[in-house]
Amino acid sequence: MDDIIQINNLTFRYEPEGRKVLNDVSFEVKSGEWLAIIGPNGSGKSTLAKMINGLLVPEAGTIKVNDRILSEETVWQIRQSVGMVFQNPDNQFVGATVEDDVAFGLENSGVPRQEMIERVNEALEIVNMQDFKDREPSKLSGGQKQRVAVASVYALRPEVIILDEATAMLDPKGRREVIEVIDHLRDIYNLTVISITHDIEEATRADRILVLQEGNIKQIAEPETVFGIGEGLIRMGLDLPFAQKVLSYLQAEGITVPQDYLTEEELIQWLSQSYLTM
Repeated sequence: MDDIIQINNLTFRYEPEGRKVLNDVSFEVKSGEWLAIIGPNGSGKSTLAKMINGLLVPEAGTIKVNDRILSEETVWQIRQSVGMVFQNPDNQFVGATVEDDVAFGLENSGVPRQEMIERVNEALEIVNMQDFKDREPSKLSGGQKQRVAVASVYALRPEVIILDEATAMLDPKGRREVIEVIDHLRDIYNLTVISITHDIEEATRADRILVLQEGNIKQIAEPETVFGIGEGLIRMGLDLPFAQKVLSYLQAEGITVPQDYLTEEELIQWLSQSYLTM
């Protein structure tokens, strides 16, 4: 896969003489992949997301999207390629109804009316919110609001969607709904996803995970490699996936467990086989 985003030697601080929030950060994002960015509070995750979308300007370094360097001259073009869904969906709503809200960005982009209607309907259908198009966004549940926020971004046809703690305020059901929508969009349209998250279970869905600590990349690898750090992640103030916790508890009880990373499905399968052979 080709690189759709290239980050080179990125440095940022909020005050001229303040602490570096990001310190010489470099990595790439492949077209069509899901990259999860995790790290303790204050590690620079959301700052990094805002910089990729052009909401913050780096002190040093470059950001390329489709081989185009992000700058004052290119920021609006790049934002057409990179959409962003924030933590609180209420901050993104501008329309009186769900349909109006999804149409808002299209109107500002000068999309012809007939095409706009088709895009709105398609976006709402994909996130399973077609039956709510005449509702006020404020009357929706948290998960429904976030699905509408995803629809509003998707309707603009970005190549990349950044989820900036987009599931943090949701209950487990709402979180699952949003992640399933993103998975669906990615499968159909080869969408590139960057998710900034504290939710370790969400991060397990990614192709790769980037671990940030105090503005530095500590690791970037596939989930099984990152979660293989085990106690090292906990010492960084992070958590482990449920399956890894179960294996740790079993091992502490003297039970021999697989040393490889297991998903929840793989854990259930291993437990079932272990029970049958007892």
